[in-house]
Amino acid sequence: MTELVLSKPIMAHGEKVNVLELREPTYDEVEAIGIPFSYNASGEMKLDTGSSLKYLPILAGIPRSSASQLSLKDVFMASMAIVGFFTGSEPSKTSESASTTPPTSGE
Repeated sequence: MTELVLSKPIMAHGEKVNVLELREPTYDEVEAIGIPFSYNASGEMKLDTGSSLKYLPILAGIPRSSASQLSLKDVFMASMAIVGFFTGSEPSKTSESASTTPPTSGE
């Protein structure tokens, strides 16, 4: 499960939502929707926007009408999180305080 803190809240199931929890897609979902990216001739990855947009409401457990309320930044961040399920990469995590100091053991 991947959490995505939204830059702008949306309404889903009659409630204000500030965080989406994206679950990993199932085999059947991948079979039906496909992989949300491809590679071009030079080996660069190309996002399949149509595929990632189809995954978004399903994996977040929200209606499509709620997904359509997402800001473009949040759509992009959700798409990258969805691609991360396939590539094994984790989306970058940001702290609430935006601190750049690494955590230490306190010793």
